[in-house]
Amino acid sequence: MPPIVQGLIKLALVAVVIFAAFKFHIGAGIGVFVLLLAFWIYKSRSAIYAQQGNVAYMKGDMKTALAKLEKAYQTKPYHPQHIAGYGFLLAKAGETDQAERVLNEVLSGQLSNEIRLQAQVNLATVYWLQGKQDEARDLLETVYETFKNTTVYGNLGYFKLLRGELDDALRFNREAYEYNDGDVTILDNLAQTYYLLSRYEEAAEMYAKAVDKSPKHAESYYYYALTLQKLGRLEEAAEQIGYAKHKELALITTVTKDQIETLAKQLEQEVEPESETEPEPVRDDDR
Repeated sequence: MPPIVQGLIKLALVAVVIFAAFKFHIGAGIGVFVLLLAFWIYKSRSAIYAQQGNVAYMKGDMKTALAKLEKAYQTKPYHPQHIAGYGFLLAKAGETDQAERVLNEVLSGQLSNEIRLQAQVNLATVYWLQGKQDEARDLLETVYETFKNTTVYGNLGYFKLLRGELDDALRFNREAYEYNDGDVTILDNLAQTYYLLSRYEEAAEMYAKAVDKSPKHAESYYYYALTLQKLGRLEEAAEQIGYAKHKELALITTVTKDQIETLAKQLEQEVEPESETEPEPVRDDDR
């Protein structure tokens, strides 16, 4: 039976019980309502902790977010989607071994396709951070064989790119682009593939589409700047590297802040001579 149907049946039963109690006596109705409310709060503790953790994370308070989600994890029964998210935050905090244990526990239960996919993608991320690149790619390849969506295309395409499998990455990321040509991760993957293959005009075209969607990570702007530099569009490149300097790096990346700073200084030096060059005034005796 679908979870939504189960939920509706439970809600209907609760309504019937409360209605019957009020029919019997108003005091009984109030008492039953209070007891059921207290029971609901008790059973919802995990979800409440998870919500508090999500709010803390949105505010940038990683320590509180992890503490609240740990409470959600320890409070049974928990909601698998909350714990799948907890696994990702553990990975982001560098606790990859704990993240792997948590995500494998989630995956051992009965899950909807959506939650299973979320947990598998997060586990693949954990594997990559642990240096188990083959396991990370193979897990997503297995998922891809049976289920295709934007998340799978984006993550698997990025792994192929980072592994240097450029011919396969090009084929796959083109397929991903055909599947969803409006997703920023897919656009970025294809753009970076073109860049690494020295196909700079095609890379610039894709990066222009990607940055129009305001990517949240620095890598998009960094590689767009490199692409524009290769094409001799130095002022545009300097503008893009300026954006990169103020963005966070992705969790999985080959780019460093030092590389961004180095490119920014290099472009600054390359742009200045162009802007400072002015035509000499024409003297009267030259006319």
